[in-house]
Amino acid sequence: MALIDKIYAYKGAGTLLERVASGCLTAAGDIRNEDAGTANHANRMLWAVNVEKDAMSAARRMIARVLGNATIGAAPEACSDNDVQFVVNSLIDAFATGD
Repeated sequence: MALIDKIYAYKGAGTLLERVASGCLTAAGDIRNEDAGTANHANRMLWAVNVEKDAMSAARRMIARVLGNATIGAAPEACSDNDVQFVVNSLIDAFATGD
């Protein structure tokens, strides 16, 4: 991917940012249903509540890391929704810090 394409994706000049926001909302719903004994559950719940208040802000914070995934970074607008959801899910604990 060309550098200019990466910055366009980062700035949300396409659908990737909205897809990341949707992935965050999906993950937030899953967190609400997870076992309270799940590692980092309290912070994950705080993250989920914040996502439900403003999913686009959560997506903006996460987009650079999502673009760091080789599959997504290579073709941000052509990657599958499953790829986006997988990467969002894998990043939750990095963002669910209780801050």
